[in-house]
Amino acid sequence: MHKKSRQIGILTGTAAICLSSIPIDAAHLLRETEPQLIAQTPAQPEVLVPNPTIVIEDNQSHDGSTATDPTTAVPAAPLPPPAPTPPPFLPRAVAPPVGDIAVSNIDASLDRIELGTSITIPRLVLRDAPVEEVLKLLARNAGLNVIFTDTPGTEGQQINPTISLDLENQSVEDVFNSVLLISGFRANRQGNTIFIGTALPDAARNLISRTLRLNQVDAESAALYLASQGAEVQRIVIPVTQVRDQQTGRIVETIEEAPELSVLTADRPEGATSALLLSGLKASSDDRLNAVNLIGSPRQVEIATAFLVQLDARRRQVSVNVKVIDVNLNNINRFNSSFSFGFDDGFFVQDQGTAILNFGNANPPTATQARDSTFFPTIVPFDNSTVPGIDNSVPFFDRQNAPFDNILRGDNDFTGRATPYARPGFGRNNNPFQPGVSDVDVDEEGFVEYLYELPGLFQYPSRFLLTLEAEVQTGNAKILTDPTLVVQEGQSAQVRLTQQVVASVETEVDALSGVRTTTPVIEDAGLILGVSVERIDDNGFINFVVTPEISAPARTQDFESGPGAANQITLLNKRSLSSGLIRLRDGQTLILSGIIEDSERTVVSKVPILGDIPILGALFRSTSETTDRREVIIMLTPKLVDEDAGYGSNYRPGPDARQMLQQRGFSVPDPAGLEQPPQ
Repeated sequence: MHKKSRQIGILTGTAAICLSSIPIDAAHLLRETEPQLIAQTPAQPEVLVPNPTIVIEDNQSHDGSTATDPTTAVPAAPLPPPAPTPPPFLPRAVAPPVGDIAVSNIDASLDRIELGTSITIPRLVLRDAPVEEVLKLLARNAGLNVIFTDTPGTEGQQINPTISLDLENQSVEDVFNSVLLISGFRANRQGNTIFIGTALPDAARNLISRTLRLNQVDAESAALYLASQGAEVQRIVIPVTQVRDQQTGRIVETIEEAPELSVLTADRPEGATSALLLSGLKASSDDRLNAVNLIGSPRQVEIATAFLVQLDARRRQVSVNVKVIDVNLNNINRFNSSFSFGFDDGFFVQDQGTAILNFGNANPPTATQARDSTFFPTIVPFDNSTVPGIDNSVPFFDRQNAPFDNILRGDNDFTGRATPYARPGFGRNNNPFQPGVSDVDVDEEGFVEYLYELPGLFQYPSRFLLTLEAEVQTGNAKILTDPTLVVQEGQSAQVRLTQQVVASVETEVDALSGVRTTTPVIEDAGLILGVSVERIDDNGFINFVVTPEISAPARTQDFESGPGAANQITLLNKRSLSSGLIRLRDGQTLILSGIIEDSERTVVSKVPILGDIPILGALFRSTSETTDRREVIIMLTPKLVDEDAGYGSNYRPGPDARQMLQQRGFSVPDPAGLEQPPQ
């Protein structure tokens, strides 16, 4: 039986790749073995063609040309690079950490009226009963008397309120205090009599007075806080009247009137249910003693005292160690080469990228030297000739003169006059290169001829001399200041290492007299570091603000502030930073860097053409690379001050500081810890 075959092709790029022939029955089997949509794991199918043979059907390239090797597949076009993916989101929203909170509780319950009895009521049921009658009934059961004050009710308030209750197995004292609590009456027991009313007179109340001298909190601020809790605060206010000029609006006179007593209390709107625990308490403050006086019931005074104790907590202090480090990263890379050699009557010099080629035994004069030289005499005759018998002539070399103070002279027997016959001697003030007389020739007629030459020490370069210079310089770092500041919470401190400079001037001209007044504006140049401690919490975290500022004189500038008035000011380079409010734990170190002044400078000097030759061109080139990088690094380390641990008591001054303090009358401990008396 002849079976038909089918070919399965896979197109990759531009070439068709087909698998080996698979029988039709196998292809039918593939269709029949498609996975069923049932909830079970299908079995792994067997590999029908484990090692297929790859045959290329089409050997045409993408542009229609015939490929040279029919068995080589054309590679697929490269895929485009994947697009950048955004960073993943956080797995979930996380709230910032919360530290421990110091909690202080105050018992705000009102005073109880003690009836002095332990009688228990088995059952008490009342409906719309007058409160006065109920209180009277309970007081009689305890054997006490009751007096009610006649207090008129406000608009909308019942004069004699009623009450409904259903109690079982309650003591008479508990029932009496419960009725007082729900009715809003105030009560006070004196002996066997209980005074009851909505507002008892002062004589019928149990009042006490207490004065508290506060340590940390301001007395007036504490009194205002008690007023917010319902207390009545009395303050002395001095009214001030300011008289202003109607035309200019300036304050002409300030008048202080007689002192007045002002009463401050919390304003409780009608129908409000907020609790004012200190309602009925009077408070007053004294600024001189920083004291607060309280007058009220014992319970209210106790509550007010608890409030003031909590407010009078000490503010924490922190010691901030500040290190200011000035880093000078001055890198200098310098490479120089110098060499010379002579040939015949010339010489060649290459010095730090400058080439000099000289022919002859002397350098040619410059334009200035040629114009002012004695080789070209002016109309003024030259009278200092060193050649005997020749006047008003120009010698080849000038006469020896100052600062050569050691001129050797000898007698000329032929002319009878002293003539310099040698160059001056050596020394600090002498010139060893000064030309002098090297030979004297006297002919038969008595004519004297002097031969002037350079000294033997000087020689034109005739040998090959070479000098290579390579230098690398690096900078260093130094600590400008290392102070330790003790700052209280809510306060600021500042470190200043400055000098005063004239940064500007202010000029004023009087319109009437025309007199000009110039006032210099002085500014500080140097380091100014401000530290402001905002808050120190109970978990040891310190919130503070740092504002460093570094300024240095840059250059001076002259300017005219008026006709004939010249002034000079100093321009400043300033670098400042404001950190904002930051938070550090006790003992952590904050490093502020990035206050950088950076400059790069490269100077290249080379001989034309020769300096551009690779490798060997360095011999004809001078390179200097200078990198100036100045950075100021500020390191701050705050530490909480434990006042009970004797902060600073272990200080041991140095020998010089200890001697200076002792001379000024201070007792200073020595290194062994013993107290040394002042000298």
